[in-house]
Amino acid sequence: ITESLPIISLVVVGFLLKQAKVLKVEDGALFSKLILYITLPSVIFLSISQADVEPAHLLLLAFFGFLIALVLRFISGGATRLLKLENSIAGVVILCSMVMNIGSLMYPVINTVYGAEGVSRTAAFDIGNSLMASGYGYYIATRFGSREPFSLKGSLKKVLAVPVVWAVVLGLAVNLTGITSPAFLVKILTPLGAANAPLAMIALGVFVNFEFPRWKLLVMTVFFRIGLGFLAGLSIVLLAGLQGLDRTVVLMASAMPSGMVPLVYAAAEGLDTEFAAACISLSIVVGVLITPVLLIF
Repeated sequence: ITESLPIISLVVVGFLLKQAKVLKVEDGALFSKLILYITLPSVIFLSISQADVEPAHLLLLAFFGFLIALVLRFISGGATRLLKLENSIAGVVILCSMVMNIGSLMYPVINTVYGAEGVSRTAAFDIGNSLMASGYGYYIATRFGSREPFSLKGSLKKVLAVPVVWAVVLGLAVNLTGITSPAFLVKILTPLGAANAPLAMIALGVFVNFEFPRWKLLVMTVFFRIGLGFLAGLSIVLLAGLQGLDRTVVLMASAMPSGMVPLVYAAAEGLDTEFAAACISLSIVVGVLITPVLLIF
């Protein structure tokens, strides 16, 4: 906990900078792009290329990430049908329940506390989460949205355009072949990777907003994402007999806040953006508060 609190406190710094009008929400979006395309891929490539973990083991963690997202999709989908929610809200509830924000919150904390071994396992888990978010999540947005219909080709393009996916692939290739990364490349990527944690935490703080519409649905959605997500992760841990760092990664990842993808899809496909922003914001607040506890669970 003592190692994670300084980095998590940067979320408060980001929020205060926004309140002081030093930063705007648009700046948070820019930070997110820098994280997605530059700093996070740098951390992931360096961690996986240097990690001492069996590929089959990483594949299993990726499957767990996919499975947890899938379970939450069906639970939240059943709830939206039971409550007879309008499509623009139902789509957001499903997306915010199933998509885990691993990139902005968990990677910086895991990297600070556990280093490369923790990041490599987290990256593996995130592959499954990312496939659900970018692939099936896009289908959900187009199905419940009011814009263009779902395209399998378009969805695959979105998945393959995410640099994190290629960072994982290249990192595994280097690791399995025993190739030594060029020194100049490591020197470039190392400071970029070091910038990921503070940048991600400040960006999260910029996105925090305490204006919450439709409280009951909002609380239900955040409970699905964090509460039921954690229970799903705990079930996997117990059934698979996971121990040590694997147990920590699965439990933490399963209880992470909602990712930013639902807000992006909401704006692009005609879902309720205000409700999506509120779900993400409240889940970030809850996620930041419980993350130190998850480290010792």
